[in-house]
Amino acid sequence: MSEPEGVAQDSAPLRARPHFSILVTAVCSIVVAIYVGLPLGPLLRDASPLGQLDRPEESLERLVTRELDLDEALRHARGWERRVYRALSAGDSPIQEALTWYDELAETIDSSEIELRRAILTGESGETDRLEERIARWKEDHGPSARMAEWVRAAYLGTPPSAETGHAFMAEIRDAIEPNWFADTLSQRLADRIGDAKTRALADSHILARGRVLQQRQRLLWTLVALLLLGACLAIVRMLTARSSARVGDAPLPPDWATGDGYALFVRALGAPQAIVLVLYFLLRQAAPVDNVLVIAADLPIFWWVGRYLRERDSSIPASFGLVPRRDGWARLVGATLILIGVALVLDAAIDTSGALVGLKAHWADGFSEDLLWQPRWAFVMTVFNATVWAPIIEEMTFRGLLYGTLRTRLGVRSAALLSAGIFALPHGYAVAGSLSVLVSGILWAVAYERTRSLLPGLLAHSANNIMSTLWVVTLLRL
Repeated sequence: MSEPEGVAQDSAPLRARPHFSILVTAVCSIVVAIYVGLPLGPLLRDASPLGQLDRPEESLERLVTRELDLDEALRHARGWERRVYRALSAGDSPIQEALTWYDELAETIDSSEIELRRAILTGESGETDRLEERIARWKEDHGPSARMAEWVRAAYLGTPPSAETGHAFMAEIRDAIEPNWFADTLSQRLADRIGDAKTRALADSHILARGRVLQQRQRLLWTLVALLLLGACLAIVRMLTARSSARVGDAPLPPDWATGDGYALFVRALGAPQAIVLVLYFLLRQAAPVDNVLVIAADLPIFWWVGRYLRERDSSIPASFGLVPRRDGWARLVGATLILIGVALVLDAAIDTSGALVGLKAHWADGFSEDLLWQPRWAFVMTVFNATVWAPIIEEMTFRGLLYGTLRTRLGVRSAALLSAGIFALPHGYAVAGSLSVLVSGILWAVAYERTRSLLPGLLAHSANNIMSTLWVVTLLRL
């Protein structure tokens, strides 16, 4: 995508400039500065993303048990499927990775259940010396941990227990632990030690049955990704062979508003909703279940501010941001959207893989959406709507329509795209790998806006990106 020649000068508007309160602009600017810069604190201090979670223990247990169930199913899968899974997970041992996560969690939360899961993962990784040390520390506790230590020792260390003791331990495990990978794995090891092939086979079947359900869901997700990539390839071929214009809409770029006006609109669009949400949070502290409704309501003034400004300039939101495709632009809209989705999928995979190779693999809690796991159904529906529909609309109008457009009154395409994408990435608060992914997406959507003269391709690709992320969490972790 080539950069247009020259940059539009900041010309005087045709009509009298709408009045923007200096006080409101200043307050919104402060809020934006805090909102954009606040996530930098934890990043610069290298703080753990665990602090962003409300239920880290339950979330990690769900993640690890599902991943290890799935890994067991993939051991019985075709070779190509195992290789694809290993490549996408950067080839890490899931048990060793889970142990690393639990070691970190144990530093922040004191829990006998966490210690039990750490011990099982340590035993499965073959670190017997480390397991001995852990059990020795447990023996100082005369509560539940001491009994758990007996289970683990009988399963992994020393002389095998008698059949009677082994069966008694397995009965205690069934009563004390939710049936999942940890409980079944501990029963497997005890059954092995006492020579109970029937119980061992039963525990194996439980893990495999859960894993195969997850495997089928993952196959459906992979099929969806493959179809999107195929659609992107076909769209690229058509674009290269047709050699037609990429225009979808007729948004003026650079826009015809003044730089100062664009800045005032941007800080209102980004800062005012944050201030409103903050005030409502303190006034309605007990209204947590309606958080998503409040967030959506707080965003509504954006449309009033922007719409009023554009109407006074004989324009509108659809016309200024190319939201109504040209008569010949519908096919281009589909093609551009598919290309953006496909390129983003490939680049995200490349970022994840290369990041893991250089030691910058994303932390499991980085961007982890607990709401999608633990919210009740009606609140869950609102969260999904907010993430997949509302947020892409607001963020594209704010960061591409207003911020990128305003930067284009002073800068070229490359500089404006990079700067707007950087400001877009900061508030997400992700670590290096996650922030790089958001940065790349922001650049893609900005350049697409420039080439197509419409926010629609980037908006639809943004929504598709969030839908895919939501589907992975919901199908593999919530259901």
